[in-house]
Amino acid sequence: MASEKNKNALAELSSRLADAVKSAATYTVAIHARRRIPSSGIIWRDGTIVSASHTVRRDGVVRVTRPDGESVDATVIGRDASTDVVVLRANDLKTPPASRAASDSGDVGSLVLAVGRPGRNVSSSFGIVSAGMDGWRSAQGARIGPVLRLDLAVYDGFSGGPLVAASGGVIGMNNSALAQGTAAALPSTVVDRVVDELLSRGHIRRPFVGVAVHPVSLSAAMVNRHHLTSDSALLVVSVAEGAPADESGILIGDVITQIDGKDVARPVDLLDAFSGVADGASISVGILRGGAPHTVSVTPRDRESAGASE
Repeated sequence: MASEKNKNALAELSSRLADAVKSAATYTVAIHARRRIPSSGIIWRDGTIVSASHTVRRDGVVRVTRPDGESVDATVIGRDASTDVVVLRANDLKTPPASRAASDSGDVGSLVLAVGRPGRNVSSSFGIVSAGMDGWRSAQGARIGPVLRLDLAVYDGFSGGPLVAASGGVIGMNNSALAQGTAAALPSTVVDRVVDELLSRGHIRRPFVGVAVHPVSLSAAMVNRHHLTSDSALLVVSVAEGAPADESGILIGDVITQIDGKDVARPVDLLDAFSGVADGASISVGILRGGAPHTVSVTPRDRESAGASE
């Protein structure tokens, strides 16, 4: 009896996974924008396709094979190298966009399917979410957000395709290049954020401040004297001329203790704090200068317009 129940459970699981792939096939396209086999893409919203930027090697108009096998033109409207996302617009897709899985479908240990269309037919591989890598950063140091590490095969042509839950809903976008050759996926929430910005402004805003910092430890006497809440801070070792930090009066040798009232102990804390500032808004920066506390106001600029790096 137990053996029969196990067989039925396995058969039911197998059927659910097959149905999930069939569901994903309805919103997975093939993109013909490189010399080798096509890469995969996801119909993310009505008339909007997302894929992995490194696989779409042409700008302008590219050919896309719809789930029904017919080809249509799509136009590249924006891409972001840090998250490796490219957004395309296409008419006549004639199929609904991807359905989303429940928010907990990407938890560590969840069963998932990587789906791709490296040609006319859809393919898949099966595995689990092996880790959730919070605060993941690109090679350029830009904060991406959470990235899912996968224990499954991402075959050639799968990058840009959907990572799918057993329900058939999409969890994120597969990518074999995002985590240095490890199978990974960008969660749907991150893809949504990137798509929103690329559609609205054509690039991702990454605020530029113009300082280089180094972590330092503060003495107990210094912490007690100024009622600080942390003995870790950031020493300013360089300030770019004309940058927002320079305009705000920050000097080499200043020690940054807080940003917007929150302690900072690592350079990534600085990046995270400034990345959350709205376009054109200012943020307060607490510093120690010559052992005395000061507060300055910094207005980050868009890195695209600043033409410089942090």
